[in-house]
Amino acid sequence: MDATKKSKVIIVSFLAGALLLGFLAYMGMSATSSEHMATIQAVIKEKGGVIEPGGVTAVPVDESPFAKSGKGNTIYRIVYKKDGESLTAWYRSENHSSIIKEPEEWILPK
Repeated sequence: MDATKKSKVIIVSFLAGALLLGFLAYMGMSATSSEHMATIQAVIKEKGGVIEPGGVTAVPVDESPFAKSGKGNTIYRIVYKKDGESLTAWYRSENHSSIIKEPEEWILPK
């Protein structure tokens, strides 16, 4: 195999590998997000509430009641209705993508 053809094969292999890794990372993040939504829905349902449409949003730590959060956490603000009253709950999840994270935690209204 001549040098030109060999370098093209190496470049195409590298690009294919990068695309594969990107796809796998996207699928992993999507699965984690779905897992978080299932947890949120189960906890709110257990408390007797119903999540409002568009009621789950990811927020930065400075907009939440949590004092700390690492790169491996996502903080969700959950707006839901219970007994006709609109309530807000907070959930700090673990993303499994970083070693810099705080433990999973809920802040629910009383």
